Amino acid sequence: MLSNLIRNDRGFTLVELIMVIVIIGILASVAVPKFVNLSGAANDAKCDANRGAIASAMAMTYATLLVDDPTQSGWLAAAVLADVDDSMFASGAVPVCPTGGTYTLANGNVTCSTHGS
Repeated sequence: MLSNLIRNDRGFTLVELIMVIVIIGILASVAVPKFVNLSGAANDAKCDANRGAIASAMAMTYATLLVDDPTQSGWLAAAVLADVDDSMFASGAVPVCPTGGTYTLANGNVTCSTHGS
């Protein structure tokens, strides 16, 4: 009787295996485009974070300047990226855009040539 149970266990049919492969293919075709676009979204988020860090460093540099000399009230509007204090960043240098864009500062707003503002 045990030998009958073993002989009746034939495994999966070819149709069942093909259906599983088709389902896996459909799932992969839906999931792959979402994962491919993640690097672009990560670069956009990194650029946003860099612009926020630069804006914060400029504000801290401006605050430090005002403590030392309160007559510099118009400094932030005229400041350029080269005026930022590099020591305000953990790396010791102004961050760069992950896709090679350049950051500019105008009226206290940081923009990226690649990602905008």
